[in-house]
Amino acid sequence: MSITESTTISPELLAIYRASDYRVTDEEGRAFVMHVDEPSPMLGALMARHGARGAVFVSAYNPASEPRTEAENQAAQARLEQEIVAQGYCVFAGVGEDPDGGCPGEPCLLVLDWPWEKVLALGQTYGQNALLWVGTDAVPRLILTR
Repeated sequence: MSITESTTISPELLAIYRASDYRVTDEEGRAFVMHVDEPSPMLGALMARHGARGAVFVSAYNPASEPRTEAENQAAQARLEQEIVAQGYCVFAGVGEDPDGGCPGEPCLLVLDWPWEKVLALGQTYGQNALLWVGTDAVPRLILTR
């Protein structure tokens, strides 16, 4: 499902997703911020260094944007990271933050070359409303899973 298709996600929450800062820390400890529908030269450089043709930015925190306890969120995020790493994908730490403070920041993962068919399943398995998908153009696009 893309941003233009029908969804049960509120317009207010969609606006937060679109306006959020998506921070990533690369292998050398440098942080950069991505925004929906804006080219990210730092992401493009990271992908080039690793020979990646795509990426996904995802979290297991607060499925369906319903608050969970910190322990539940941490356990879900650890399972997500273990699943990805076990399959041999390159992963970087990140966080998604509402710059206006309307929603608390959530730890996220940037995964290089995660196959598209697994991307949607991943979001649905972990109950996420949305994730960011990045193609070879290094432009993060909001993908809705509900």
